[in-house]
Amino acid sequence: MPVRARGMPAWKLADSYHQLLRITWPRLIGLLVAIFIAANLVFAALYTLDADGISTSQGPAVSSLYLKMFFFSVDTVATIGYGNMYPVSGFANFLVVVEVIFGILFTAFATGIAFARFSRPTARILFSKVAVVQADGAEAPLLMFRAANQRHNLIFEAEVRVSVLLDEVVLGTTYRRFQDLKLERASNPLFTLSWTIMHRIDENSPLHGWLANHCVPGEVDVVVVVSGVDAHSGQLIHGRWAYSAHDIRWGHRLVDIVERLPSGERLIDYGRFHDTEVLLENAR
Repeated sequence: MPVRARGMPAWKLADSYHQLLRITWPRLIGLLVAIFIAANLVFAALYTLDADGISTSQGPAVSSLYLKMFFFSVDTVATIGYGNMYPVSGFANFLVVVEVIFGILFTAFATGIAFARFSRPTARILFSKVAVVQADGAEAPLLMFRAANQRHNLIFEAEVRVSVLLDEVVLGTTYRRFQDLKLERASNPLFTLSWTIMHRIDENSPLHGWLANHCVPGEVDVVVVVSGVDAHSGQLIHGRWAYSAHDIRWGHRLVDIVERLPSGERLIDYGRFHDTEVLLENAR
């Protein structure tokens, strides 16, 4: 459920590093390119203050002094050094020193951000888009959904934690609180393919109130966190998902996605990973 904050500053300089780790790759690349171009435009304007400070006799065949200074700035900050343009005055040489320092710092900054993003442990865990509440005879119904390891590598000691976010009135004040749900199996020694996660809605469940009307109340959020150790990197990885009321289907079941081939191999059909069907007793 989206939450808006009021009274807090939208951005702080100290949070820039974390913001750069969160934005998408296209936005990050666009931002770095924009900074690079903007910086060279500024240095080009500074170089034009001393028109004779840069020797451009063998420079690019453009008539605009500003464009020549821009191309010289790019050559300088990128440490290309074609040799066709070079500083001759003290002012121009001073600007070159400043720009080279900027170029070294900018390259280190961009490289550090890129490395930090590449080196972060990530998990490609797929969660079913919907959850179901399925009754199994005389037993209390089960809240069920699926998770899958899309990389098909080994995730050791995988654990899942499921919590429900509910309104709770304490001393006349309404609080929004997380309550943990007890799972039928909360750990998986080797999470490789698919995992069906189940919570039984019995008298001890925080979801016991759902049974009265056989439906999911509107103000509810079920939050899922899966964690484990990646076998390749040895790092702890996480995956998370959330189900709101309209994502939980009462009286449905998850369709079977595992079948055995004539060769004896098992096939997982991820094309039906999110599919559900109505239970026969509910269809009559």
